[in-house]
Amino acid sequence: MRNLIASILIISSASVFAAETDTAAPVTGPKAGTLLVVGGGDKTSIWPAFLDLAGGKDAPIVVITTASPKSGTDNKDFTELQALGATHLTLLHTEDRTKANSTDFTAPLREAKAVWITGGRQWRLVDSYLNTKTEKEIFNLLDRGGVVGGSSAGASIQASYLLRGARSGNGVLMAAGYEEGFGFLRNTAVDQHVNTRDRADDMLKVLEAHPALLGIGLDESTGIIVRKDRADVIGAGYAHFTAREVGKDRSFELQAGGAFDLASRHPIDLVSEQSGDQGLTTPKDPGSVRVAIYADEGSPKAPDLIEGCLGTLPDKFHLERVTAEQIRQGALANFDVIAQGGGRASLQADALGDDGREKIREFLRKGGGYVGICAGAYLAAADRPYYLRIINARVVDREHWARGGGDVQIRFTDEGKVNLRQESPVVQIRYNQGPLLARDSHADLPSYTELAVYETEIAKKGAPEGVMKGTSAMVSAPFGNGRVFLSSPHPERTPGLESILQSAVLWVAKRDTPPNP
Repeated sequence: MRNLIASILIISSASVFAAETDTAAPVTGPKAGTLLVVGGGDKTSIWPAFLDLAGGKDAPIVVITTASPKSGTDNKDFTELQALGATHLTLLHTEDRTKANSTDFTAPLREAKAVWITGGRQWRLVDSYLNTKTEKEIFNLLDRGGVVGGSSAGASIQASYLLRGARSGNGVLMAAGYEEGFGFLRNTAVDQHVNTRDRADDMLKVLEAHPALLGIGLDESTGIIVRKDRADVIGAGYAHFTAREVGKDRSFELQAGGAFDLASRHPIDLVSEQSGDQGLTTPKDPGSVRVAIYADEGSPKAPDLIEGCLGTLPDKFHLERVTAEQIRQGALANFDVIAQGGGRASLQADALGDDGREKIREFLRKGGGYVGICAGAYLAAADRPYYLRIINARVVDREHWARGGGDVQIRFTDEGKVNLRQESPVVQIRYNQGPLLARDSHADLPSYTELAVYETEIAKKGAPEGVMKGTSAMVSAPFGNGRVFLSSPHPERTPGLESILQSAVLWVAKRDTPPNP
């Protein structure tokens, strides 16, 4: 049976990981250091995590390009890291095992804080580096607390059992002579490009031949960050964990925000929270979701509307109003979610001040949830200095923000139908000058997931026609250890659509339980 643990979150800082409370030697992961294992594809949402784990853009990083036919400075991963501002990159490549065993060749690894292994063909890495001094120095880097990352071939090579290592082509799962990886992840096999190359069931064939392994399959633009025996999922897709238990295959699919125990081979159903410099992990509260409703300047009517929507389910939601001053004083520590409703985003931002806005960001980093509606969605965006900047979104046609109100149609994406539990693909919903959202290009923020788009538009008060259609109406994204949901229109003001806001609050609070696929 497959368990779908749906959550969307990117962990972009080493400081947000829960500290290890078990001092026992890890069973699968490294005893020290960090692994970043990525399923290939676009790495826009992955690079900030890698650079942060490495220690910043000035950290000494070695890029091993040998797996790729483009093994020089024109290698795509190398140029992307350069473009992101990495200033201390060293390219490492050889096909000569004698050279790979030399002191001079391995010297950059002894100074590095991180290594990145690019995609390409796994057999090239085996031929050049397996059981050489180069491999040993990468282990040494981990032992001193460094970071080893890699994508595609650079992901599979990190496992103890190597998949798709055949010289004849990557369609061969298990190739004699090319079945040994570097073994940073013991007792494992790692596959990649799972979603784009129809590889979801390939791991079952591997476990038939090698039942003691833990199979890890990664979608494109998706990775796991491994410390000891804990794997935290980041990125846009799913991480697939498969193990054989009593002769049966048991699989789990986790999205970003999910955590997996590599030793027990089961998901970790914990919400990570920080306490000072030490991370603690505490179980989810099995009771109602504690929702703080912003009730201060810039949001005069929203608290009543949100309470009217969520208050119909008192067994699920515990509601309290909070002021900007209470937020600045740390009141969010007592809640699971903050709901920021309609009104005026600029007035809300002014009321919160720099300290209050940072308290909300801190709340999210520690695992809290943010629901922003209309003005609350404006406030979350990244294209104004006084905004929260918790989602990689900008506002389209800001000049005509006051384009009027009325009913519009929105169309849910597949993700929106699942996470917001909507059966109808198109609904009519109340709109009142909410933001027209589009993706922005901030390297330190992950791309958002589009949940709904505008099918029709409001174009009053001089607003041009044809602009609103197709822009994002509802979106979700990770921020720190937390989740963000934004709605430009008003489900809480639309009879019959109250369930959208209810589902959104449960989702950002990590209380979502979608059906098994």
